[in-house]
Amino acid sequence: MGSKYRQRVPPGTKEKAINLRLSGFSYREIQEKLQVSSRGTLSHWLKDLALSADAKKRLLHTTEKTARSGFKKFNDERSRKIRDADATAYITGKDLVGALTQREIFLIGTTLYWGEGTKSGGIGKTPRLIFTNSDPRVIQVFMRFIRESLHVPEEKLSGELRLYDGIDPNTAKRYWSNISGIPKEKFWYSNAVSKASKKIRPGTTLPYGTMAVRVPGRLYFARIMGSIDGIYHNLVRELL
Repeated sequence: MGSKYRQRVPPGTKEKAINLRLSGFSYREIQEKLQVSSRGTLSHWLKDLALSADAKKRLLHTTEKTARSGFKKFNDERSRKIRDADATAYITGKDLVGALTQREIFLIGTTLYWGEGTKSGGIGKTPRLIFTNSDPRVIQVFMRFIRESLHVPEEKLSGELRLYDGIDPNTAKRYWSNISGIPKEKFWYSNAVSKASKKIRPGTTLPYGTMAVRVPGRLYFARIMGSIDGIYHNLVRELL
C-alpha cells in the first residue's frame, strides 16, 4: 500500500510542502498548490514543524481571512435563502387572493374606511365620508369601492390635499387626480401639517402630500357605519 501511495505523489512534494508550511502557508493553501488530496498526509508531514514568528503571523492572517470569507459566504447564503423564502411567500400570498367579487370589494372598502375614514361624519351637521391616506394604491382601491359598491356619482367626489412646505400644489393636484380619477379642479389643499409632525416625518417621505377623498351624503355615511358594525358583530359574536 505504501508503494502505491508514493507513486501517486510526485517526487519532491513533501519537501515543497515543508517549505510552504515553514513560510506560513495553511494546509488548505498547500493542498491547493501541490494538489495533495489527503489532509492526513499533510498532517503527517508537517505536524512537528516549528514555525518562525513571521510564519505564524502569516498563518494567523490567512486563518482570519479564511474565517471572514467563510462568514461572508454563510451570510450571503443565508441572505439568499431569506430572499427566496420571501419571494415564495409573496407569490403565495398574491395567488391566494385571486379574482375578487363585488361583495369582497365592498368588504375591503368598508374595512379600509373603518381604519382610515372619519367616523364622526365630518364637519358640520351633515354626515359625509372623509377617507384619508398617503398611499396611492390605497386611494385607488378606495375609489373603486365608492364607485362600484356605493355607486357614488362622479359629481359628488372631491379631494383635499394636505401638503408639506415645498410641495407644489399644482403638481400634487395633477398627481392625485391621475390616481383617483377626480378632476384636479375639484381639489383644494392646505398646509395643515403641524411643526411636530414635520420633525417626526420629513416632507421628502410624502412628495405629494396626503389625499382625503370627500363624499357628501348622510346615507352613504350611515351605510358604511352599519357595514362596519355588521363586520364586527359577524366576526366577533362567535368568540363571545
